[in-house]
Amino acid sequence: MVYAEPHIKNYVKFVDKLFDKSKTENIGIIYFVSNNSTKNKLLPKSILNYYKIHIKSHHDGKIIYINNNKKYNECIVLYGKNEYKNISLNFGSLISSKIENGSWKIFNKITNKSLREFLIGWGLDQYRFNKLIVNKRIIVADDFNILEIKNNLSAIFYGKELINIPATDMGPNALEKSFINFADYHNAEINIIKGSIIKDKFPLIYAVGKASLEEPRLLELNIGNKKHSLVIVIGKGVCFDTGGLDLKPSQYMRNMKKDMGGAASILSLAHLVIASQLKIRLKVLIPTVNNDIGPSAMRPGDVYNSRAGITVEIGNTDAEGRLILADTLYYADNFKPKLIVDFATLTGAARVALGPDLPAFFTHHEDIATMLNNISKNEEDPLWRMPLYSPYSQWLDSEVADTNNISHGSHAGSITAALFLNKFVKPKTKWVHLDTYAWSDTNKPGHSKGGDILAVRSIFKFIQNYINNL
Repeated sequence: MVYAEPHIKNYVKFVDKLFDKSKTENIGIIYFVSNNSTKNKLLPKSILNYYKIHIKSHHDGKIIYINNNKKYNECIVLYGKNEYKNISLNFGSLISSKIENGSWKIFNKITNKSLREFLIGWGLDQYRFNKLIVNKRIIVADDFNILEIKNNLSAIFYGKELINIPATDMGPNALEKSFINFADYHNAEINIIKGSIIKDKFPLIYAVGKASLEEPRLLELNIGNKKHSLVIVIGKGVCFDTGGLDLKPSQYMRNMKKDMGGAASILSLAHLVIASQLKIRLKVLIPTVNNDIGPSAMRPGDVYNSRAGITVEIGNTDAEGRLILADTLYYADNFKPKLIVDFATLTGAARVALGPDLPAFFTHHEDIATMLNNISKNEEDPLWRMPLYSPYSQWLDSEVADTNNISHGSHAGSITAALFLNKFVKPKTKWVHLDTYAWSDTNKPGHSKGGDILAVRSIFKFIQNYINNL
């Protein structure tokens, strides 16, 4: 292996260091200064005088250092007219990227929500692939709930690292090992399903992964009090996707190590749930495969049975994610959970519709949709609802099987993919499907280039609120 296996415990320790209060020497002070003078009344006169005399232009995120020496450091951070309007997640990440290395604290009294988002943004900027080095610390008051921030950051860092590791070091075997270590850290029970059981009982998972040297499998984790409500989270774990015999063009295959981004997202979510001690019984399911080419690879036109007994014609071997999710969803539904959530890097169509930063979500349930919309806005972790438009289900009709795995035409690809999954979930089951990109093509505030964990913070808050309202 070129890259070390990621351990969740290492990211927990790393995040602790970002907020380490033992480093008390040379703590710099950050002053937020508005271009609306009425918002600056509580600032020291020396800072206001400096602002009036020396600052000729004011724009959000501009940083001005006042005393830049080894003993003491002060800086002014500028923001807009509305009270702390831009002191948010993206603003925190922007400031962290610009400010000098060292330990810092904020002078201003800002709302807990603004501080929370700022600190998450500050922390997200500290992530570097394969490097756990702390250069910038921020000190917060003892009465602030820093544990919530730490849980969010360690969860996201761990998920990003899983995605960023090349498929040579993060195939199904390595993902299973990471999964076992994750479960050990949290004292959770696990069940690794593979071999003849996968072949006989999960035929769609087997069909996708049978051409690979690393056998297909289903990873299962269980934790929580059996008296609590059962929530099942599922993540697509295609560790590398060539497209199969319907081979992807090279430019679309280049980043396909990220096709296990659903699995990484689910492990991030699981860490948040467990570390936050939510009163739920959690089951994590990750079907993991490589979609490879070989003599035994599934072929266009093949027909396979599914765990549900629904026969599936393979219209395209590059629509493999929905196949492994189908068997897993049906398996999950038979446990009669209060809620199922799945994450998958499922369709390019969702990205055409919504772009890279906005995961699509699908659900039949209006109460869930309303709650998710409100939470995602509040969390600055956006989602966008797409319809499960049932008339499009006929586009999945097959002449030789119960259903095709793709639609007949090129329209509404993310919707038809979700409708395919819908066939494997009981109508009354509370189910949310997320179609995510799990990747950032460029560096931007809150999102470093490479693997990205999107919508996990929103889904965590949703689960927390949803279970409390049962």
